[in-house]
Amino acid sequence: MLSLDPDSGALTPLLDAPISPDFEEDPYGLCLYRSAASGALYVFANDQGGAVEQWRLDPGDTGLTGTRVRSWAVGSQTEGCVADDANGWLFIGEEGVGIWRYRAEPGLSTAERVAVDRVGLGEPGGGRLTAHVEGLSIYAPPDGGPDDGFLVASSQGNHAYVVYDRAPPHAYRGTFRVGDIGAVDGVEDTDGLDVVSAPLGPRYPMGLLVVQDGVNLAPDGAEANQNFKLVSWQDVLEALDLGSTRGDELE
Repeated sequence: MLSLDPDSGALTPLLDAPISPDFEEDPYGLCLYRSAASGALYVFANDQGGAVEQWRLDPGDTGLTGTRVRSWAVGSQTEGCVADDANGWLFIGEEGVGIWRYRAEPGLSTAERVAVDRVGLGEPGGGRLTAHVEGLSIYAPPDGGPDDGFLVASSQGNHAYVVYDRAPPHAYRGTFRVGDIGAVDGVEDTDGLDVVSAPLGPRYPMGLLVVQDGVNLAPDGAEANQNFKLVSWQDVLEALDLGSTRGDELE
């Protein structure tokens, strides 16, 4: 874990010693959680085999120290995760299955998980997602309460993004894609994403969604390096008509 100096861009290690999860596979996904109950800071890490570990981060002599407080198995390959600090929840994407909600406090059981959605779009009994389930993030309005906002997921298999209510039962609010805009190509094969709700100037008055573009094309159609695309959250709200179940493409 590193800290970034916003002025110089210099990176500084945050840990007194490396955190070494007991994984059979390399770590694959990671997210932070700040407990509203205790103020403690935690990091969740998972691997391709579906193992999850929760570590408490405490001040040390020169940085942070890590203490493992909980571990469990989701079932199969995981990657994307996001914690809802205000509600004490952890959302995890099980790539070929769907999205689960766990309780984020370390002393609570992981057996009572809640299914938010599942893969199998267009199949009998399927959900709104197309495998793989990848990045997850929460849009929390600056002046809102813990029930306000949305959960956003990358539905990689159909190059789309699915939006749910932040509040239970996490109702489906719509699906959208990021299409071509002039010489800038659209987005496909997204792994990670993130969303912030703070107003960021006239182009992003209600916040910003950042998505990784796994298939990036140059203006001449040649394949280019993967990059990130920036999307105004206001455009997302307008495309979904504030709760429409009809998916639209953002142009």
